[in-house]
Amino acid sequence: MGEPDEGPEWLPRAQFAAAVQVHPGTVSRWIRDDPDMRVKRLGPTGHRVRIHRSEIARRSCGHVPTEDTPAAV
Repeated sequence: MGEPDEGPEWLPRAQFAAAVQVHPGTVSRWIRDDPDMRVKRLGPTGHRVRIHRSEIARRSCGHVPTEDTPAAV
């Protein structure tokens, strides 16, 4: 009938970071730099965030802001 349950629709920063295999600080930077990223802010100050599961596929397809510095060769 439906697809198997893949877990929660909205992920905490650490779970999202683990899913896309990056540091949680990188996720924080993506949230700050990408206005199109699907994010919910929680708590009275909005410091806790949840990232929508669809962002995993978006990040896996290479839709990452290109402001990163290139790796040294």
